[in-house]
Amino acid sequence: MASSFDVQLGSAVTFALHVTNNASKRLELTFPSGLTHDIVVMDTVGREVWRWSQGRLFTQTLQNKVLDTDETVSYSAEWTPQRAHGTYIAVASLKSENHPVEQRVRFSLP
Repeated sequence: MASSFDVQLGSAVTFALHVTNNASKRLELTFPSGLTHDIVVMDTVGREVWRWSQGRLFTQTLQNKVLDTDETVSYSAEWTPQRAHGTYIAVASLKSENHPVEQRVRFSLP
């Protein structure tokens, strides 16, 4: 499985986690709840500034997602920062029990 994490800066910051099945057979992802992914923004000392899942409700039932060979699934989120500038680290995670993924990207707001 391959993954990438994109950050686009604008009036809001847009995040996108892409997960691709690069295996020669179908891949089934298992999730323990409706929370399939999460994105966290931290400052340079590791303090959490924003979390996509904060304040959201998720089902508490097991979920599966099947990816065919070369299929990509993308998860996106948007953050409107309260502070106008600084350097941050965004961490995207796929909450799969059997194929977890974590990607980090450092970015700066002017």
